Amino acid sequence: MKRKTRYVLVLVVAAVLVNLPLVHSTITDQRVQRSGVDVQTTVVAHRTVGGQHLVSFTFPESVDPDQATWQADLEATAYDRAVESGELQVRVLKDDPSAYAAEGQVESHAILVMTLIADVLLLVTALLLWRVGGRRRPQLRAIAVEDVERCAPGSALDRIEGETYLIRGEVAAIEPGQVVLELGGRSVLVYLDGHVNPVGHQQPAQVRARLV
Repeated sequence: MKRKTRYVLVLVVAAVLVNLPLVHSTITDQRVQRSGVDVQTTVVAHRTVGGQHLVSFTFPESVDPDQATWQADLEATAYDRAVESGELQVRVLKDDPSAYAAEGQVESHAILVMTLIADVLLLVTALLLWRVGGRRRPQLRAIAVEDVERCAPGSALDRIEGETYLIRGEVAAIEPGQVVLELGGRSVLVYLDGHVNPVGHQQPAQVRARLV
């Protein structure tokens, strides 16, 4: 696999992972609004912290047999009403108590903001990789003086003597009578000139050749 292709795949996977929480949250919110049921919950604790009006509550056993404690950040009027009455109306999925929306709940944009920031960073990274890829040096050409050989992974363009070089890289293309070796930031088209290439595509190879 070419290095550029690997970079693209990594960026695609990163973009999927970054946006997955937002997608999941959006789908869950839609399910709650479409398929949720309205229930009266019991307020078990409340506090105001840093401008947030937090209420802890429990669902009826019919909704949550485990009687777990859940929390919501409410608007000031909704918070006062919940504290005074000791109850809070919540829309919840009956098969998933963790998916709920409380009446008067403050809508959080934290996931959206974090996702947008991460997407911008990924976009900047992609643009930088594209610019670097666009600055590739011109392809070199060489005539082999011996057969192409398998070798350890790596890139090299080392002068042996005169115009003869040891060229090492990844096989990027194979054509009749020629092979292209990828050397990181540049490629070399090697004319076999009667010599053979036993190395397959995307495999490391080396050859002694004269630059032309």
